[in-house]
Amino acid sequence: MPRALQSIRRSVLASFARAREVLPRAANDALFHLPTIAAADTPALARANGWPLVDLGPNAIKLPRVVDETAYAQSLAILNAGISPDGRDARAFAVRIPRGRVLGLACSAVAPGGIALADVSPHAEEPLARHRALTSFVVAPAPRRIAGNCALIGAIGHNNFYHWMLDVLPRIGLVRAAGFGAIDHWIVAESKLAVTRELLARCGIERDRVVAVGRGGHVECEQLVVTSAAGKICQPTPRSVEFLRATFARERGIGGGGRRIYVARRGRRKVDGEAELAPVLKRYGIESVAMEDLSLDAQISAFRGASLIVGAHGAALANIVHADHGAALVELMPPGYLNHTYFLLAGACAMRYLPIVGHPLAAEGAKRVTDRDFRVEATQLDRALSAVELCA
Repeated sequence: MPRALQSIRRSVLASFARAREVLPRAANDALFHLPTIAAADTPALARANGWPLVDLGPNAIKLPRVVDETAYAQSLAILNAGISPDGRDARAFAVRIPRGRVLGLACSAVAPGGIALADVSPHAEEPLARHRALTSFVVAPAPRRIAGNCALIGAIGHNNFYHWMLDVLPRIGLVRAAGFGAIDHWIVAESKLAVTRELLARCGIERDRVVAVGRGGHVECEQLVVTSAAGKICQPTPRSVEFLRATFARERGIGGGGRRIYVARRGRRKVDGEAELAPVLKRYGIESVAMEDLSLDAQISAFRGASLIVGAHGAALANIVHADHGAALVELMPPGYLNHTYFLLAGACAMRYLPIVGHPLAAEGAKRVTDRDFRVEATQLDRALSAVELCA
């Protein structure tokens, strides 16, 4: 759906939500099964309602050690400018809500009284009046009831490997750290990503304990454990990286220490003319790998123990969590799309970081900036890798 039409649709549905607010709660629940308001302070609601609440402590971002700061000052300034200031002093929490609900593919958490919980749902940056739970439905199905202790870990980007690694899986660590006891069911968004079941299994969650909520899905849990986000979207934290490293620790020893890899990309936003870069990569002892052909174990193996990773901005770089402390990431950035995701992930992983901003291709001009292929000059890459060598 075009964005303009989508915005109009959401505005209309938001007005419906305000209209439903005047109905008696019982009537709204019986007819529409939808929340009428959104709140952005779940801990305050927990204290007011006597729900069990656990403060899980600081959950702040960390900046990486930058390689050759002078040469890349403009790129780094843009990356830093996109970082939300409150990401530097964020705190994590967990709450257990009796008869809490989860609504739709966005996995919106809904508390008794028809309150959508914006700070534990995806899209927390949107205005409360336009929360997805208020602007995605005219009417919802009656919720399917689930007995026992449930935990919500669904998050934004349900079909994206990066978001599963840094937004979904780390919530498991937050739930377990809260100490609310055994979890009977784990609630996630439906996903087309083939590796999701394997990722959950690596976290000790078997298939029969997973409840996948789809676009029109609606469940009500006897007890629903919700947490703050693992970090702001695209602002991963050291806490999330520590959880992932501990989770995949049994694969330690796979891969070669000091390995240097170039992560080739075959889909959108790939580097054009990679053959011209091959001699430079070879000179620095860097081997090329393509994640699209690899199993989860093979992806882990490719990054495990790596001391240098070079690659274009994309979900495969989420695997840098498997690299060694002190490793270096050279990120190839599309012009016009400087995104701070892997800048911050490198910081969370205690890695060194250096961005290279590529050059546009004339034939790609009609595409969205996030989809365009781009070029990187061999001389750019050579200078960057030389700087990494000097900054070891």
